Amino acid sequence: MPIKQRQYQRLGAVTVEFALVASIIFVTFLAAAGFCRLSMMRHTLDNAVYEAARKSIVPGATAAEIESQAKSVLATLGISNAQVVVDPKEITDETDFVTVNISFPLGEATFIPSESTMNRSLTMRRERSL
Repeated sequence: MPIKQRQYQRLGAVTVEFALVASIIFVTFLAAAGFCRLSMMRHTLDNAVYEAARKSIVPGATAAEIESQAKSVLATLGISNAQVVVDPKEITDETDFVTVNISFPLGEATFIPSESTMNRSLTMRRERSL
C-alpha cells in the first residue's frame, strides 16, 4: 500500500477521534461554567443575607431598607426576582432579634433549567441605643 493512501486513511480516523474528544471536552467546559455560576450565586446570596441582616440591627432600620439592601447586592449578578422576608415586619426599639430570609428560583438565574430554589436565612441580635 502506498504511503499517501495510508495517510488519507489515518486522516479519517483522526477526524472521528477529534469529534468524539472535542464533544466531551466541550460538555465538560459547559458543566464547569455552570458550577462556577452556581457557586458565585451561592456566595452572592450569602453576602446579600449578611449585608441585609447587618443593616437590620442598626437602630432606626426599616424592613424596606433591609429589603432594598438585599436586592442591591443580588443585582450585581442580575438576580431581580428574589423574595426577601424580614421577620418581624415592624422593627421597634423593643425588637431583640431580626431574621432575614432570601430565596430565589435557580431556573431563572442559571443556564440549566431548574425548579429548585436557593434559600439563605440569618438572624442577628439588634444593637441598642443608649
